Amino acid sequence: MEFAGYLIEPRLFAGLPPDWRWVFGREAPLIVEIGFGNGEFLAEEAARHPENDYVGFELTLTCIEKACRKFHAAGLANIRVVRLDGRFGLRELFANGSVQEVIVNFPCPWPKARHAERRLVDEGFARTLAAVLEPGGRFILATDALSFTEEARNNLAATGCFRIRGPYEVGGEPRTRYERKWRSKGLAIYRLVAEKEAAAAVERIAEGKMPHARLKTDLEKEDIPKVAGLKEVWPQGALVVKEAFVAPQGDEVLLRAFAADGEFHQQFFISVSRDRKGWIVQLDGATVPFRTPAVKRAVFAVAEALQRGDQ
Repeated sequence: MEFAGYLIEPRLFAGLPPDWRWVFGREAPLIVEIGFGNGEFLAEEAARHPENDYVGFELTLTCIEKACRKFHAAGLANIRVVRLDGRFGLRELFANGSVQEVIVNFPCPWPKARHAERRLVDEGFARTLAAVLEPGGRFILATDALSFTEEARNNLAATGCFRIRGPYEVGGEPRTRYERKWRSKGLAIYRLVAEKEAAAAVERIAEGKMPHARLKTDLEKEDIPKVAGLKEVWPQGALVVKEAFVAPQGDEVLLRAFAADGEFHQQFFISVSRDRKGWIVQLDGATVPFRTPAVKRAVFAVAEALQRGDQ
């Protein structure tokens, strides 16, 4: 029950970005925390500032469960959480100029060179911030990794959209579990604050209608599972059909598929079924992925393969 009032599923929204006034039932400044962990900081901020609405991104279900229990115990009504990569979520779920503040506390620095693409504050993230933050809105980063902060500063500065302060060392009472941990080890904590001065354009990809395709020729249902193994790779993404599952009645085949749009990955099912008009290929409603270019391409690639009969 602790999840009921907090965890939302934007994949089910008819359109993106969603209207956050409808989500919260009021109009209020929007604050976003990416990677809220166990929710200590987010809960404290929401309690201190009931006039604001808070949206948190986290991938780990255990963290989400612990955080939602904190929110529920504190009676907080101004928080919503999303289980989603924060880079993708910030870009796709917020309109330009709609966010007052974005906060990141102690992200993984990914110090090895071969992991550089996993670091949060890259050039794309910096441009997303410059798009979704309102004029004068702020990005606040706290970390123990000075090199990570310096790289973030360089990427933010490269946009020409921010007035930047820091990185500078901060003291005071620790406000997160990681901050307590690093301070107990004698490590310094650094903060970077970037205030938006100019806007940047950003391309959003999770929009559009639900993809589907009707086949012009008939199929033998026994041939549909043979499409498993279909694979395509292109500069911006990739897709692969992993395996097939035939319904007990034999009137539908589900294909488990994987699609990548850059660094954002999704797994989902594609349904191949027959109705009065013939065979149709479409996304299955059980998984409901974001309708990104790679997901749409996966649906149409399956239809094309079946149409050609090259299973």
